Amino acid sequence: MSMKFRYFIVAIQIFICTGMVAQSDFDLSQRWFNEAVYNPAATGNTFSSVGVCVHSRAQWLNTEGAPITNAVTVDGYFDKINSAAGLVVLTDKIGYISSWSAKFNYAYYIGFEHSSLSVGLSGYLINRNKRLDPSMSADPSDPALSYSHRNDYSPDFDFGLEFKGPFKAGIAARHLLSSQSVNSLHPSYDINLWGYISSRFELSNTGTVSLEPVLSGTLRKNIYRVEGGLIAYFHRSSDGSSNLKKNEETNNDKFWLGGMFQYKDQVSLLGGVYIFPQLALGYSFNYGITELSSLSKIGTHEIYLSWRLGRKSYKKDCCPAYKSCK
Repeated sequence: MSMKFRYFIVAIQIFICTGMVAQSDFDLSQRWFNEAVYNPAATGNTFSSVGVCVHSRAQWLNTEGAPITNAVTVDGYFDKINSAAGLVVLTDKIGYISSWSAKFNYAYYIGFEHSSLSVGLSGYLINRNKRLDPSMSADPSDPALSYSHRNDYSPDFDFGLEFKGPFKAGIAARHLLSSQSVNSLHPSYDINLWGYISSRFELSNTGTVSLEPVLSGTLRKNIYRVEGGLIAYFHRSSDGSSNLKKNEETNNDKFWLGGMFQYKDQVSLLGGVYIFPQLALGYSFNYGITELSSLSKIGTHEIYLSWRLGRKSYKKDCCPAYKSCK
C-alpha cells in the first residue's frame, strides 16, 4: 500500500471517528454554466425547450481512492405554464465511501418587463454506501473495520430563488430534510446555503467580447467558502440561428476563458468552446492551496458538456444581460 494512500485513508477515518456528523456538498468548478445542480430555481433558466448538461470531475488523479464526481442534468422550459422541470442525477465516490442521488426539480417563473424571478423546489432520494476491504486499512485493529458495510437511503429536498435581469442572483437552501445521526456511518448533511451573483456586459462596441464577473458563497454551520472570478466570452460574427425554428434563438458565443479563486482552498482555470451554437464542451483545472492538496501535484480536472435547443425568442427582452445565454 502506498504511503499516500495510507494518509488518505487515515484522513477519512479521522473525519468519521471524531464526531463530525455533517457533510458538505460536492464542488463543481463549472457550476456557473449549470446552476440547477445546486439551485432548483435555476432549472430551465436558459429558457431552452430541452437541455442536457454533464459534469465529470476527478480530483487528486495520482492518488488511490481519490474523489470522483459525476452529474447529469436534464431540464426544459414550458412557456405555456411559465414553469421549468428537470431531473438531476449525481454520483460521488471517495475511497470506500460512495453516494448517489436522483432528484426532481421544479421552478415557476414570474416575468416582469425586463427581468424574471423564479421559485424552485426539488425533492430527491440519497443513497450512501460504504464497503471497507480490511486489506485497505493500514492498521488491522482499526475500529472502523467493524463497520465494513453500510447502505443507507434517505429523502431530502431543496428550496431556491433566482433573479435574472441586469444581473443574475440566486440563493438556495439544500438538505432541508436531513437529520443527524451519530450512529450512522454515513453522516447526514447539514443545511447548506449557496448564494451567487453575476452580470454579463460587452467589453466594447464591437460586440466581439463580453465579460462576466462572478461571486458566490457557501455556508454550512460555521464553515464558509467564498469564490470569485471572471469569465470572458468571445463571439461569432453571426448568431448562427438559421437552422432554428422561427420562434427560437441561440447564443453567438464561440468560446470562453476564465479564472476563479476560492478563498483558502483552490485556484481554477477554465475554458470551453461551442462546437455548435447549441453544443458546448468545457474543461477546468483546479489546483488546491491547502495542506491536503499536497497529496497530488496533478490537481483536479473537470469536463463539462452541454446541449441546449434554442431559447424562446420572446424571452430575450426579459433578461437583457443574458441575451447570449450559456
